[in-house]
Amino acid sequence: MRSITRAMFWALLAVVCVISRPLAGGQQADAGLHVDKTSVGGIVENSNGGKPEAGVWVIAETKSLSVPFRKIVVTDDRGRFLVPDLPDGAYKLWVRGYGLKDSERVDAALGSQVKLQVANAATPQEAAKIYPASYWSSLIRPPSKDQLPAGYASQEQWLAALRTGCNQCHQLGMTATRRYTTTDDFDGIFQRNEAMGAAADRLGKDLLEKTLADWNTRIKAGEVPPTPPRPAGMERNFVVSQWDWGAPESFIHDVVSTDKRNPTLYGNGKVYGADRTGGGRLWVLDPLKNTVDMVQVQPRITHGYTTKLDYYHDRGDQEAWMASPHNPMLDEQGRVWMTEPVRPPGAEYYPKWAKSAIATETNNPAEIDIAYKLLVSRRHAMQLGYYDTKTEKFVSVDTIYNTHHLQFDKENRLWANNPGDVVALGELDTAKINPNDPEATEAAAQKGWMRIDMDTKKNVPGVGYAVAVSPIDGTIWQSDPAVDGPTNKLYKFDPKTRKFTDYPLAAPGRVSHGIDFSTDGYIWFSAGSGHLGRFDPKTETFKYWDLPGPKFTGTGIETGSTEYPYFLWVDQFNTFGLGKDTVVVTGTTSDSMLVFDPKKETFYVLRVPYPMPFYTRGLDGRIDDEKAGWKGRGIWATYSSYFPKFTETRIGSVNHIQIRPNPLAN
Repeated sequence: MRSITRAMFWALLAVVCVISRPLAGGQQADAGLHVDKTSVGGIVENSNGGKPEAGVWVIAETKSLSVPFRKIVVTDDRGRFLVPDLPDGAYKLWVRGYGLKDSERVDAALGSQVKLQVANAATPQEAAKIYPASYWSSLIRPPSKDQLPAGYASQEQWLAALRTGCNQCHQLGMTATRRYTTTDDFDGIFQRNEAMGAAADRLGKDLLEKTLADWNTRIKAGEVPPTPPRPAGMERNFVVSQWDWGAPESFIHDVVSTDKRNPTLYGNGKVYGADRTGGGRLWVLDPLKNTVDMVQVQPRITHGYTTKLDYYHDRGDQEAWMASPHNPMLDEQGRVWMTEPVRPPGAEYYPKWAKSAIATETNNPAEIDIAYKLLVSRRHAMQLGYYDTKTEKFVSVDTIYNTHHLQFDKENRLWANNPGDVVALGELDTAKINPNDPEATEAAAQKGWMRIDMDTKKNVPGVGYAVAVSPIDGTIWQSDPAVDGPTNKLYKFDPKTRKFTDYPLAAPGRVSHGIDFSTDGYIWFSAGSGHLGRFDPKTETFKYWDLPGPKFTGTGIETGSTEYPYFLWVDQFNTFGLGKDTVVVTGTTSDSMLVFDPKKETFYVLRVPYPMPFYTRGLDGRIDDEKAGWKGRGIWATYSSYFPKFTETRIGSVNHIQIRPNPLAN
């Protein structure tokens, strides 16, 4: 009897020892953390006193896979974290958070619980190193109204032009833009870059150089922006899975994972990014295998010329062009449509059938004649094509209109906007294209819609940038990204009546860029004036919300935030799990997704904290498995600047962003 009692005692003692085994670093196991063999959990504490750090990012990264992979989560109000669903590999964990210096990287085995220690930043300047670019740009002191160049009626008009001109290709305020402290420095930059120089001229080059030099001089002297808030509430529920992809010089403009009209297609399938460099490439992520492949775009060979140029470094004469894919869009047949050059851009290379594809509001022969003369007086460099994911072949489709952004309607017509063109809207009936002989079918499959003013014999001004299809009546809408004047507008085309209608933006909206519909028929658009805009087609009224983030120094309610939102996407099918018609604005200059709840009229900021800067353009949402809860939903975004060398990893990334029920959900 005594021997049995002694045996039971030692058995119970062994159980107690196992249960109370400490975490790595000495932290006791937390009953609220459910760590399985594919996850890592634990707590983040401040090394000065052991205070738990709430609302900071924990980054798990590995190089054990075929490409570098990271997963990013946020700590809860007790400093706890859980990184779920990690592929098998050797991981290092580290912490980044506002007010802190980045922690050391710590080895962490799958299935373990670890304690991560962080230290406070030693100075405000050290803390500010990880602040978003839009916070740094808030330190710019804009010129007063009496200093503005001719053509600018107000300070906020100049600031809208500043956001637009300086953020089109990179973030104004990122580290690389904060290095220069003299007007000569900036003058040299503007002389070396044609696009930057043109933007500077529009803003008043001397004035701009003085403004930027003053900004950076103050930063060098120690001035820092306001501190961004840490993630709170729902913002702590997000999970980012991140793969490196592309080449060091890649400019991957957009990403696509499914058919926007039916986001349940291609669940857990491949994700495609269009790279405008390297002669034109598609990068392909397999998120289940954690592999990245590259497919070289194969353009049509016409006029004896082939693709041989790099988009940003070797712009040649009109007899040479490059396969520079842009804005990929998947259809229901597994074809990745994209804008791409098919022929050289010179007017002499227009197809012989060009006039037959012109359409106007009246189709009056005199109107068509004027339209044709205007058409061939201009050059355009981008047509259409697709990559068939089943046959792995490329098909090119010539168009009489320039192409930039694309959108399908319910009839499988592909609508294209045409920046810089005299064509107001491009239409392609994809069902009429014979993939085995596209040249014989492309003319009859398309229309280039032109707006002609018969009094002036000119086209009606307007440069469509993004295109959206109404889910209510099938009308086609475009944004027109102008700072001021009659082209600062949205405009509509009705395929049934063949009529165009303009809707000038009400103040304070300027530079409408991304555009999309919610299922109730509202039109949402991102505005370069630092706003989210909404237009009601029934009442023909506009409404605006300031985007999250600070304002420029000395400005008030007349300006939006310093944010420059390149694009916008409306979640019509609840692919994100936050409800149907949630609006997602790209926080292009703040490394973030700005999620807007249209019912509560409130924003959530989902920051991608690493690698900085995170500059994104187009988004896509996909439902991988409707029955899998939050794990079966998410949106895709890619690093979209042509400066990956300025990121912390010196290469771009593709990101799957998901929302779980709470910060510890597994």
